[in-house]
Amino acid sequence: MKRVPPMNRREFLRTAGAATAATALTGCGPRDERDGDPGPPGAEAPQTFTAWTWVHGSRDYDAAEWRRRFARLREAGIEAVLVGGGDIALVSGAARAEGLRFHRWFWTLNRNGDEWAQNNHPEWFTVSRNLESSLEHPPYVGYYRWVCPSRVPVREYLRGLVGELAANPAVDGVHLDYVRHCDVILPRGLWETYDLVQDTELPEFDFCYCGGSS
Repeated sequence: MKRVPPMNRREFLRTAGAATAATALTGCGPRDERDGDPGPPGAEAPQTFTAWTWVHGSRDYDAAEWRRRFARLREAGIEAVLVGGGDIALVSGAARAEGLRFHRWFWTLNRNGDEWAQNNHPEWFTVSRNLESSLEHPPYVGYYRWVCPSRVPVREYLRGLVGELAANPAVDGVHLDYVRHCDVILPRGLWETYDLVQDTELPEFDFCYCGGSS
């Protein structure tokens, strides 16, 4: 999945086209013991495809409404949900009650909304070639605030966050998004969206020049 910086996910999927949307919202992966007998030892496992979908967990729904929505997804053939935001216990409980697996969607290096990191470690955030912090001058869109993986404390911090999610019994898996720096050059089809001509690497979109490792 995952990714270029749309104004919002819906507009990106519309721009990228139906084929890209279908690819982004459909996953394939191994089935677990809940999916039936895998066959005798040594037998070649058949290739199996499963349909998953993104879900925004930060909705003002109670457990009954989540279950109603997840039941509709299950009826449509969805087997797992990739959920970002929201109450893990509430949404996971509703998903599992309707027979869906619950996977957590995690923004990795893009830490928009991470108030602890922003307030306590502004030096963690990436610096462009024109020496502006993405915390104070997010490129392209207002939610593009990135931390730099060259810094050891950043890696340790993110490892702790992911480890905490992975250890949560309500979570069946963790999926990492934004495992990269900001786009230095956008796909040609998005230049008009941002009123840009990117036939060269512009300094305000070129990261990271923080020089840190600590």
